[in-house]
Amino acid sequence: MHVEWTKNPFNARWLIRKRIKLFCGLSYDPIKYKQTFRDNWNNVASSYHAGWADVGKGPFRSTKELVRAANIKRDDFVLDLACGTGAVAKEVSQFISPPGLLVGIDFAKGPLAIARSEIPNCHFVEMDAEHIGLKAKFDVILCQYALMFFPEPEKVLSVLRSLLKREGRLAVAVHGPAAGVPYFSTIMEPVLEHIPDIRPAGAPNVHRFGREEDLERAISAAGFSEIAIKKFVFEYEAGSFSDYWSDCI
Repeated sequence: MHVEWTKNPFNARWLIRKRIKLFCGLSYDPIKYKQTFRDNWNNVASSYHAGWADVGKGPFRSTKELVRAANIKRDDFVLDLACGTGAVAKEVSQFISPPGLLVGIDFAKGPLAIARSEIPNCHFVEMDAEHIGLKAKFDVILCQYALMFFPEPEKVLSVLRSLLKREGRLAVAVHGPAAGVPYFSTIMEPVLEHIPDIRPAGAPNVHRFGREEDLERAISAAGFSEIAIKKFVFEYEAGSFSDYWSDCI
């Protein structure tokens, strides 16, 4: 699934309410990158959940589309990879019943605590997507807005392929190219202009798989076949600059 997100760029409140660590002045180190990303994720989880994921705002309108594309059956074994605060797992939980199984994994405690409090029929586990220790075989694996942030996405995709049953299905949602997601690009362009070293050279970024051919190439290289990529455009009216600024001062 290839998602572009349009409209007003002003409303990054959840991102700046909490103290966020920056990568300024650092060279790219995958381990430090993941540690910083996890710390940030723990800090913003509650605001991110309340303002975006749980209410289906902006890009999270893709959640229903992602689950629909996975064609989940009642008795399926389902894995929600990098599940965060549980947006995808919550949607999937409506379709699963015993002997079906729903498992969500994420590498941060904060979002997992939120997910556990809201979705009782899912088994949540603190686990790094690049070092999955699961032995079960799944009918469906879903991953929403995380693949592009993994330092080694090819490794993750190969592991996911090994975790799927013979006729298993993988459903992934990523953001589109920068030009198609003005909410992100309008904020990041001036930030990168004035703080050019905020993102270490070579570090993953949100538009990594924005081009359909890049996403298809990565998934195909991991051994998947019958790949179908759908593009969705979701509009989001974020509010005025005054709304944004009043929340910052």
